[in-house]
Amino acid sequence: MFEGCGKRITGHLVNKNDWYYAVLNYKEKGKYKQKWFALGLPVKNNKRKAEALLEELKTQAQSTMCYNGRETFFVDYLEKWLQEKKPFVAETTWNGYDIYLHRHIIPYFQPLELRLAEIRPKHISDYYRSKYISGRLDGKPGGLSIAAIKKHASVIKSALDDAVLEDLIPHNPALGLKMPGKNQPTRERVFLTQAEATEVIRALDDHPLQPMVIVSLYYGLRRGEALGLRWSAIDFENNTLAINHSVVAGKKGESICKDQLKSSTSYHTYYLIDDVKKVLLEQKSKQERNKFYLKSAYKDSDYVFTQDDGSLFRPDYVTRSIQRHLEKKGLKHIWFYSLRHSTASILHERGWDCLDTQDWMRHADAETTLNIYTHLSKERKANRAESLNSLFSCEGGINL
Repeated sequence: MFEGCGKRITGHLVNKNDWYYAVLNYKEKGKYKQKWFALGLPVKNNKRKAEALLEELKTQAQSTMCYNGRETFFVDYLEKWLQEKKPFVAETTWNGYDIYLHRHIIPYFQPLELRLAEIRPKHISDYYRSKYISGRLDGKPGGLSIAAIKKHASVIKSALDDAVLEDLIPHNPALGLKMPGKNQPTRERVFLTQAEATEVIRALDDHPLQPMVIVSLYYGLRRGEALGLRWSAIDFENNTLAINHSVVAGKKGESICKDQLKSSTSYHTYYLIDDVKKVLLEQKSKQERNKFYLKSAYKDSDYVFTQDDGSLFRPDYVTRSIQRHLEKKGLKHIWFYSLRHSTASILHERGWDCLDTQDWMRHADAETTLNIYTHLSKERKANRAESLNSLFSCEGGINL
C-alpha cells in the first residue's frame, strides 16, 4: 500500500511528567525530523493503550504521506484531517473541530474548489473577514466575535501544520495572519472582591446551585470540574478533596463524563476547608433525603452536585440559570468562569504570593497567574493613588 511513497514512519513513546507522548520519526529532503503528539493518557496503567495509539498514529501518518497536495481538494483534506484527529484529542475538543469545519469552514471553501496546494494567505484572510462581517448562522444579522474566529483560525492552522508535516505543502499559509476588527473590545474579565463574592452567595440562598458556587469560589474550580466532583474523591476523615474528573457539554449540549482534565496540572488534592466540609455534608444529607422520598425514581450516582432526582445538571444550564437568578437580584452579569477569576483575585487581596496562587489555581505556568496579578495590581495602584486625593488640602485648597 505504501510502496513508492518514499517515506517510512517510525515512532516511540515518551514519558513526560507522567503523561504519554508519541514521537514520530521521518526523513524529509535528506534530513531526519520528529513530530510529538500528546496522547492524553497518564503513564500509570495505560501502556497498552498508548502503544495502540502509537501504531494507529504511525499508520495514519504513513498513509497521508502518500497524498499529493496538488491533487487533493482543500475541503477533502480537512475531512480526512478531522477523522484522523479523533483518537488523539478529547471528545469535547473534537466536537468543536467538527462544528467549526462542517458548519463554517467547509461550506465556505467548498464552492471555491481550491486544491490544498492552491491555498494562499489571502483565501484564509478573506474567510476570517467574511465570518466577521456576516458569519452568524442563527438568522440574525452580523458576524462572529473575534474570539470565535480565533477558534476557527486555530483549527485551520493546525490542519495546515499537519499538511506541512505530511509534505503536502511547503509552508503553512495561515501563519501570521491578522484577525479582522483587531481593535474591537473583547469580553471583559470579571473579578469579584471578597465582599462581592459573599453578596453573590447570599443572593443564591434559594437556588439549588449555591453549594456548587461556594465550593468553586473556595477552590477556583472550572465549571466541568465542579460538576465532575464525586463523593469518592472526598475523604471526610482525612479532610481531603481531589479534583480528578469532569463533566462537560457534548456536541448537543448533553453531559459527558470524563477523567481527562484540561492539563496534567489540573489534577490536585486539596485540604478540605471546614466551611466547605459543612456545605458538602449538608449537600450529602439533602441527596439522602431526596433518595428516600423518590425511591426508585431517584437516579443514584457518585456525583456531589445533582438535581433533586439525582440526574446531572447540563453544563449550559448551570451558567444560564445562575446568570438569570443574579440578574433578578440586581447583581452584575457574570460567567461561571468569573468565579475562578474571583478566587485568584481574593487570594491576591489576602496577600498570597504568585507561586502559592499558581499552585492553588493549578495554573500550568506562572504567566497565567502573573497576567491576573498584573491586572489586579493596576486596579490596586489606581485605588491607592485615588486615596491620596485631598491628602494635604486645607480650607481654600492648596496654593501653588
